[in-house]
Amino acid sequence: MNKNKVITLGLAIALSIGAVACTKKTETPKTEPKQEQSTTTNDNTYSEYYTKHYNEYLSGLNNYMGYETVESRNKMFEGKEYPGNETYLTDVKKAYTDSKDKIQSFVDALKKNTDITDEKDKKDNEALIAEGEKLIAELDTRIKKLGEVPKDAYTKTKDEFMNMVNDATTATKDFKNDFNVRLKEMNTRFDINTKDKK
Repeated sequence: MNKNKVITLGLAIALSIGAVACTKKTETPKTEPKQEQSTTTNDNTYSEYYTKHYNEYLSGLNNYMGYETVESRNKMFEGKEYPGNETYLTDVKKAYTDSKDKIQSFVDALKKNTDITDEKDKKDNEALIAEGEKLIAELDTRIKKLGEVPKDAYTKTKDEFMNMVNDATTATKDFKNDFNVRLKEMNTRFDINTKDKK
């Protein structure tokens, strides 16, 4: 029995020493790499955050490029039947409203990211938010103008009506915005492929 007690006591001491030794070994290396990892994570966090929200809100906006000019609008209907003036106006309003809503959601998401540690990321984020807010206000103005197109204009020819809609969606005087330029810079920097995204 004494022999069993000695063996049990010996095993208990060996396990205790082993557990303490293992604990001390794992604690020391964890603190140093953890600091290195957090720096790397912080550097990548904004890129990942931006990319996630860009893909979520803006990646499909290229589908609305057809509404930018009279020429691009005419191209949309090459080989297709024109839906009629009223439907066309409804489609243009929907495209502008959807674009505005998506840009607003994207800007709101950028505003929520307050943990930006890199100064360049922080500066670019703030500039993108400012340009986005200017663009949202401009889109509101254009949507309002589209709502003011009179119903009696529906009787105009396709070309006359499309020109009228184009006039309503032309940028207001002195409007300058770099939202798309900044998006392009950020997408290049973070290697986001914007081609063929639907």
